[in-house]
Amino acid sequence: MKIDRKILREIVTISRCVTAIRNEEFKEINLTRGQHAFLIRVMENPGISQEDLSYMLRTDKTTTAKALRKLEDKKYIRKEKSVSDKRSWEIYPTDKLVQIYPFFLEKIESTAIKGLHIFDEEEKETILRYLQAIRLNIDAEWKDVKK
Repeated sequence: MKIDRKILREIVTISRCVTAIRNEEFKEINLTRGQHAFLIRVMENPGISQEDLSYMLRTDKTTTAKALRKLEDKKYIRKEKSVSDKRSWEIYPTDKLVQIYPFFLEKIESTAIKGLHIFDEEEKETILRYLQAIRLNIDAEWKDVKK
């Protein structure tokens, strides 16, 4: 197997492991597969449009709409019609989400620390630069596929 495939396989494996960890950790607050990613992005970007959220998470619009509907039913988010574009929705965190956000951060930081503790800060910066470059290259292909 070529090194390129091995590298991407490692990235995919890491992603799946982190997803499995998150799904297990967030069961106790009644979140199901992947919902935490939507909530974190809404907390980080209050008022984000549904379309921008889809792009940010690289999910299709239908998946995003379904996830947001469930999260709204659970009272984690609220949706408001955009003032500038009446066809668009803006997504905001509720007080319930604001209260559990520190729990999210604690879990995320813990996994990040466990995964990267063997590297010094300079090595982490290098890893980040390399991963960002890979993402940009993959993003170009992703955009082509999504057209």
